[in-house]
Amino acid sequence: MAAISFPRTDIMSLVDYSAETEPPRLMRRDEYSRQASGRTIAKAFGSALWMVSYVTKPLPNDQARAFEAAIDSLDGVVQTFEACDLRGLMPIAYPTGACNDGVLASVNANNKMLSLSGLAAGQIVSAGDYLSFSYGSNRAYHRAAQTVTADGSGVTAQFEVRPFIRPGWTLSPSTPVKLKNPKGIFCLVPDSFTPRPSGGLHTVISFQALQYIE
Repeated sequence: MAAISFPRTDIMSLVDYSAETEPPRLMRRDEYSRQASGRTIAKAFGSALWMVSYVTKPLPNDQARAFEAAIDSLDGVVQTFEACDLRGLMPIAYPTGACNDGVLASVNANNKMLSLSGLAAGQIVSAGDYLSFSYGSNRAYHRAAQTVTADGSGVTAQFEVRPFIRPGWTLSPSTPVKLKNPKGIFCLVPDSFTPRPSGGLHTVISFQALQYIE
């Protein structure tokens, strides 16, 4: 049997997750200070990273043990896995996935705007849609902050995303962009993995994941 490969692609599909799972939130390194005059000075240190807290539905104990073994294979924070906003597997305008994935067409010098090509004419990218693409050994995972509509050639105007776009992306060779079932690369938050008995025959498991960037 082959060794387990990473990032693991099955952590989101091995079990069912509860409605108690929290949506991803951007973890920022922000500071502010207030001067004697009352003026507030704010400063952001570095790019924000996604963090998400997952809670499973009550799992039969045998299934819980198998899932615990999968989490054990991550060796704590050492290994990585694919994860996502479970509410955002498909674009808002296309809940059945009846749309195209795209190609990275341009990135603005402000590192917070990009455009896509390869879409269907008139295809909508909605504010709140997630998108992902690979760059080097990393995986970008962004959320659209504006709604745009592709022109007749399937190309959008530039639109804002968050978090900011990190260096390393490329337009040549072309970079595919996933709009359907996009996922980022995450690692476990230390000491967040918690199995809890539920009624004797079941187990509820919770854990936190933080976006991983090399």
